[in-house]
Parts: sequence; structure tokens; C-alpha cells
Amino acid sequence: MAEQSSADYRGTLGRYALFGEIAAGGMATVHLARLLGSVGFSRTVAIKRLHPHLAKDPDFVAMFLEEARLAARVRHPNVVATLDVVDDDSELFLVMEYVAGESLSRLVRKAREAGNRVPPRYVVGVVCAALEGLHAAHEATSERGSPLGIVHRDVSPQNIHVGLDGVARVLDFGIAKATNRVQETRTDQIKGKVAYMSPEQLAKGPIDRRADVYSAAVVVWEALTGARLFKADDVPALVYAIMNDEIRAPSEVAPDLPKELDAIVMKGLDRDPANRWSSAREMAVALENVLSPAPPREIGEWVRETAGEMLAWRIELVHRIESETSTSIPPPMRTDSQGPIPVRDSGVVKTPQPDALGRAAADDDVAEDERETLYRPASDVDGPADVGAEYTDEGAGKSRAPLMLIAAALLLLGGGLLALRLIQLQEMPDPPAPVAASTVEHEPAIILELSRSASAAAPPPPAPRPRVEPPVATPRATTSASSDCDNPFTVDAKGVRHPKPHCFKR
Repeated sequence: MAEQSSADYRGTLGRYALFGEIAAGGMATVHLARLLGSVGFSRTVAIKRLHPHLAKDPDFVAMFLEEARLAARVRHPNVVATLDVVDDDSELFLVMEYVAGESLSRLVRKAREAGNRVPPRYVVGVVCAALEGLHAAHEATSERGSPLGIVHRDVSPQNIHVGLDGVARVLDFGIAKATNRVQETRTDQIKGKVAYMSPEQLAKGPIDRRADVYSAAVVVWEALTGARLFKADDVPALVYAIMNDEIRAPSEVAPDLPKELDAIVMKGLDRDPANRWSSAREMAVALENVLSPAPPREIGEWVRETAGEMLAWRIELVHRIESETSTSIPPPMRTDSQGPIPVRDSGVVKTPQPDALGRAAADDDVAEDERETLYRPASDVDGPADVGAEYTDEGAGKSRAPLMLIAAALLLLGGGLLALRLIQLQEMPDPPAPVAASTVEHEPAIILELSRSASAAAPPPPAPRPRVEPPVATPRATTSASSDCDNPFTVDAKGVRHPKPHCFKR
């Protein structure tokens, strides 16, 4: 795509603020855009805008949307993510992740114009990352886990983007199949695509992931040598060269290249798919075993130095757009309540109101004289409330019950219940705890009658024990009764004592 230099605001596309073009091609123009959320969230994205005549072709649109849905299933650090597809006013927009950087084709051209070649370690680092992204696409599955069989079909230096972070990413997954329907009018665009197509793709035969492996091998050959692999004046001659011309090893063009790279590249360029690397990852592993790839840090610095003023201008452009759309948007108010969200715990402090930036005030940001409005003590409550009632921060002074009143109410209620239980015990006394038979005669007399008023007045101790009250009168018994009442209790099998009724007289 050709580089553009427009950053004018073009209007709103749904939740996206659309700006001017940063690139243009035969199928679409690429715009910078900002995703603007309702709560102040924003993000810079790239939007590919299909040309109007393509957006009006129903067959093309159907194929484009199907391929875009498949591309959304590819999730990998070395793939530019497809975020959204927007259909607006008979136009079609593809929303993609925006990464500051430059295409590999422009980097190779800049190096060639400066009389240099890309360092082999940088080539291996970039291409191996792209191969990992291709492998992730080839292995992608549907939501149900079935293989999708994705093939890029358009692997080229133009579709490998090298970011300032030093990470290479593959572009335009899933749309190359739809692109083949476009009737190109510019022969340079046709040659640019054909030069990297596999022989089976040109022959319109069945293709699989090994077609992408072939295209990646062409990219490696050209990046290492700084030259074009196939040259021709027109498309038919170019197709003939791809199908028939002898392919030279990279070291024959650039003698300083390691000889071990020749076998790896030439295996990827084999015209018979059965003789190529079986997967993109297999080829990446072979390259890394021969030459250690440069770390992303070094590749990122090389991109910044090589890309030049155009990259610096684009970075400044993005910065200006982001600064103009970075106005903080406060979070929306609740529609079901005019006040703060009610709380049920009296220990929860008043909810701080957000500041001008939408942030809730923290303890360290609140002045000492303002803390009273945020932390209201329980002693400010004007009146009691029913136990279990809801409290709100707005009416905390009138409706929040003090903890002490609640505790006192609970104590009174518990005392009343205990007193009622003790009254019931008068009619059905609770037997004392069992004791050994040898100590029965030494126990004091038990209570025969309880004072109702005393029981109700004071709550019992934690382990209540009945008080002893002497009998009203000493019983007068006959001789036989006297001997029977020497021990006025009977002990059952469980060791519980029971008084003999005739031995006591009320």
C-alpha cells in the first residue's frame, strides 16, 4: 500500500472516531482511528476501509466476512489481531490492532537504498516470528475444536509488519482468498502478489499450509540477499519463471551468508509440496538451529534507525490524535438511584464522590478537615431504628441505629426469655447433674420452691444453680415413716435423685 499523510478527522463510525488515511492499495485504504468507550476507555486502532465498488459486491462481501470471522480465531503475539468488522452505510470496515512499526518490504528497500543488506540475524529473528504466527493460524480451531484449515495465501514482505518493539507480526489473515476476486488494473500490484505465490497456487490446484511455507521461503531468500528472486517484465513471464527457472542458493548471490542457510531456504522453495518443510514451525526451528535470531530489543532499534522520517512522522501523528481524543469522560451515573449505592453494614464509610478525573478519593488524598464528611461516626445518629432496617449514607444521621441500643435490646430480650424458661422449670424442675452414690447423703437439700419475682428480676449466672430454701415446717412422722425418711431421696438407675413425697410437707 502507498503511504499517505492525512490525519483529518473523518467523522464517527459507531464507537470509532475515524481519521485520515495512512496507506492505500487496490482493495482498501487504511485509516487511523480511536476506539472511544463510554467510561473514558480509548484505544488507537487501524481500520481498513474497502473501496466502495467492492463493498457493493454481495459475493465479495460474503466471502470477505467469512474469512474475517476465521481470522478472528487466530490469537497469537505474531499476528495482527482482527478486532471487529463494521458494516455502515453500505461500506465495510475491518478493525485491526495498530502497532507502531514498518513493513518488512520497506525496511529491506531502505537498507538496499543505503547500500546495505539486512543483517542475517535480524532476518532470522523477523522471519521466525512470522513463521510462528503462520503456524498458529494453520493450527487454529473453531469454537468446537475442529480445525479451520486457514491458509494465508498472501505471505509477502508487505504483509509482515515489524514493530518498534522488535516483534514481527503477520497482517491480513483470512482476506487474501477474497482478494483474489478483485480485478486488478495495476500490473505492479499483480506482479507483487504473483512473485510470492507457490506453483500449486498459480496452477489453481489444491493448497494447504505448505503454500505459505513456500511464500515464506521466498521472503527469506530476498531479505537475506537484498535482491528479487524472480524477475520478469509481465505477469505471464513471471509465472513461467516461477514454474520453470532454476533457483540459485542465497550464498551464490551473497557469498558472506552462512552456507547452512542454503539447504533450509532451498527446501522451502521446492516446487513439490511433499519435499518442503511440513509446517512453518519446522522451518523456524531449522533456521534458529543454524543462526541465533537477534533479540527483539536489537530488532526494534534497527527498525527505528532504518525506517527514518516517515516512521517518526507517523508516531507524531498518532501522538497528536491520541492527545486530542484523550479528554477524560466521567463514568455514567446510575439510572436507578439519585444517591450513592446503599450499604447494609454500619461499619462501611460513606462512599467518596469521584473527582474531576473520575477517580474516587483515597484516604491519603483527603484533607483532615474533610474526613468527617466521609467517615461519619455512629454517635451522630439522631434516633433508633428497628433491628434489621436498611441504612443509607444519605440519611445516616436519622436512620442508623446505635450499636449500643441494639445490644441492650438483645440483652433485655434474652433476659426475658431466660426468665420465662425459669418459670417453666418450677413446674417441671430440671434434674441435677448425676453424682456418685457415695456422695449423695452429703449433698445439701434441693430447692422445692422458687421465688417467681426473684427469678424474673435478675438473669441467671452462666451456670445457674438453684438456691436452697429450708422447708416451712419439720415433718412429723410415725416410727415407720421416720426410718423410711432417714434418706428422703431415691436414686434411679441413671444416678438421678428423686425426693420422697411423704418425707416432705409443704
